[in-house]
Amino acid sequence: MSAPDRELLLITADPVVIRGARRAADAAGLSVATTSDRPGSEPDVIVVDLEQPGGIDTVITLRATHPNAMLVGHVSMPDSERWLEAERAGCDLVANRGAVGRQLADRLQSGTAQRRRFPIIDDADLAGRLGLVARVDDTPFGRVAVYHVEGRVSVIEDVCPHAGEQLSAGVLDGCVITCPRHGSQFDVQTGERLRGPADVGITAHQIVRDGGRVHIVWT
Repeated sequence: MSAPDRELLLITADPVVIRGARRAADAAGLSVATTSDRPGSEPDVIVVDLEQPGGIDTVITLRATHPNAMLVGHVSMPDSERWLEAERAGCDLVANRGAVGRQLADRLQSGTAQRRRFPIIDDADLAGRLGLVARVDDTPFGRVAVYHVEGRVSVIEDVCPHAGEQLSAGVLDGCVITCPRHGSQFDVQTGERLRGPADVGITAHQIVRDGGRVHIVWT
């Protein structure tokens, strides 16, 4: 009999996590394997214990070797710094050990298992702040800038396509950012080019606000 096409790989020895992950896998029609079951397999979902020695390094390696897999990390207690580090290392979902099964089942059922997330800023850092809120240099998309304008949070590419200047160093007027070098203008909510000399617009990233953070999401 051939092996099922879809697989959940467990890199954890936590019995609570294993039980929850197995239930989620069964409901979604995934087989379950451990690190020794099928060497070289290409799993759809990987569940990792972030508190094992080298847990974050394991996530980084798995993200590089399994770029299309959903990476799920678990911890025993809430730890915002560890969660942020794990998400930026490549985890699509981080949860407490007792919540892994339920949250994983929700993701699989909703069809968002393969949507990658990269955390940009905490919601708490947006409170009472308008205009340019943050610059983040180290993302999978290069430099980005976070704006809070007219009640809407936007994350845009922070590089002018004309000559590579950092756009967020320019003047913001309403939703319009003016490049400080040559005067090109863009809408920070849509990325639309409003005035040259730039010939094209900039990327306005899709975001989701979840778990007290703003994330860039992509498929």
